[in-house]
Amino acid sequence: MRLRNLLKVGILVGVGMVGSSSLTGCTKEPYQLELVGYDYTDRALLDFAVNGISGGNVFLSTKTSGGGKYACCVLLDRSTKTPFTIDVDYMREALVAYPSDKIVEPADKDHLKAHVEVKGPIPEKPAYLEVHFYPDGHIEGAISGDDGPSPPRLKLERRLPYVR
Repeated sequence: MRLRNLLKVGILVGVGMVGSSSLTGCTKEPYQLELVGYDYTDRALLDFAVNGISGGNVFLSTKTSGGGKYACCVLLDRSTKTPFTIDVDYMREALVAYPSDKIVEPADKDHLKAHVEVKGPIPEKPAYLEVHFYPDGHIEGAISGDDGPSPPRLKLERRLPYVR
């Protein structure tokens, strides 16, 4: 008798699990966006992060590269609409004179924090969260599609990865 009751409970639990899993199958998973930084400033960026997700270090941009590498992943709910904000944390490397290698300004000791608005449309197949650091100190966010991240917005020269 006890075995029969356990079997009934097992069947009910199994049916419940199948039913609930089919319901959750209807909800779509969030987009997983690769994080990429673009540094148009005169100081390399250290330990850059968005919403707590590390994007690593970002060298100074060039005419063809933003200076950052791809880091996985920032989650974006499929119902998100622009504009929305992200939290950006970063530190700036020392400002170095060239060719003397003399430190003009020391590296930041603490993380700088900014609330950044992400504007523009969200592509049909979003794949990258771009974070653009400008020389005047402002930061912009954008989302690009699976055709790749956008080219640098500013076409700047650099002498070394950390010297403009």
